[in-house]
This record gives sequence, C-alpha cells and structure tokens, in this order.
Amino acid sequence: MEIDRKQLEKILSMDNESFVSLARSIASAAGASKLKTEVMLSNPDMLKRRLATITSEEAQQLVDAAGKEKSEEIIKMLKDRGVDIGR
Repeated sequence: MEIDRKQLEKILSMDNESFVSLARSIASAAGASKLKTEVMLSNPDMLKRRLATITSEEAQQLVDAAGKEKSEEIIKMLKDRGVDIGR
C-alpha cells in the first residue's frame, strides 16, 4: 500500500463528520485504544493540521505499523470512502 500526498489531501479535505467517522474506523481496525481515539478525535481540526504536516512516508509508516491484516482492512475502508490508493 502506498499513500501519497494526493490521497492524504483528499482525506484532509473531508468534512469533519466524515473525517472523524473514517478516523474512528481506521483506529478501530488498527486496534487503537477507544479512549485515546476519542480524545484525539475531540478536535478534528487540530488532528487535520497535524496530519497535514506529515510526509507520505510517515503516513505509510502509520498504516504499516498496524500489520498486514489490519493495514489491508484500512486500505479497504479508504477505498470504500473514495480514497484511491492505487490497489
């Protein structure tokens, strides 16, 4: 899976409700703590600003850190939300 700047920008351009929903789904698929997820998602604009500063390589590392099975689930979620990542 390769995430480039264009795909990241598409995610960041989502309205806050859609962005939070996607981020919550990705966090769940990655096995993240529900409490930490909700704290991070309590301010979607701040999270978007932070994500806007990461490189494509850093975004890739975040997804890959979830492991192969979970990263495939994340890929499917992104595709279902219209983010084409080239797979």
